[in-house]
Amino acid sequence: MARPLALLAAVAAAAAPLSAQQADSVSEPSSKVPFPVELEVPDGAARHVLTGTGIRVKTFLKVKVYAFGLYVDPDGARSALADYADRSARDLERDQAFYGRILDQDFAMTLRLVMTRDVGGDDMADAFDGALRPRVQHAAAAMDMPGGEQALDQVRGYFSLGEMTKGAEIVFSWAPDGILTTAVKGGLQPAIESAALCWALFDVYLGQDPISGDGKKRVVARFPQILAGG
Repeated sequence: MARPLALLAAVAAAAAPLSAQQADSVSEPSSKVPFPVELEVPDGAARHVLTGTGIRVKTFLKVKVYAFGLYVDPDGARSALADYADRSARDLERDQAFYGRILDQDFAMTLRLVMTRDVGGDDMADAFDGALRPRVQHAAAAMDMPGGEQALDQVRGYFSLGEMTKGAEIVFSWAPDGILTTAVKGGLQPAIESAALCWALFDVYLGQDPISGDGKKRVVARFPQILAGG
């Protein structure tokens, strides 16, 4: 009997680290890029939890450009989104009002982008400019949020660090006071105070015209667990 028990103990010991590793990260299904369940924001001031993942695909060529994950301050999210605590992920992904509440700037959030192919820094800057400039212009005209275009020009400069190679990481963290903290390839960049830019950046993924419709749905997958206190 001792030998089978010893064998079982060895198997359990070998399995434990694997189980812990699986519990600590979630892979984006299409790219297999792992996303930690908890992420330290770029300035180290807090840890946010993963709500879900998605993939950015260049539509014309069907090329995967980067995987992305949305993270939130769990306590802030539970407070701001208490009315949604009993809803399923399927219900939430269909509810545009829910996405609107996320974008209301009531709690801190973070986006983590991981490149799945090599992209030039200038090309990445142009892509962000094309997605963000119409949004910051809308924020100024319709939402009383001026100054977004100047802030966007500053963000463009963060991509002058050279080629964004496969595996390179970009992290944007949005504090409720409209402060955007950014890390590019592990390097912390100067913080930018711009509610318009913060809103525009997250609207790219969560708004009514997202860059990935499927990704928009999948980044809310873990909200029920988070709002329930899990």
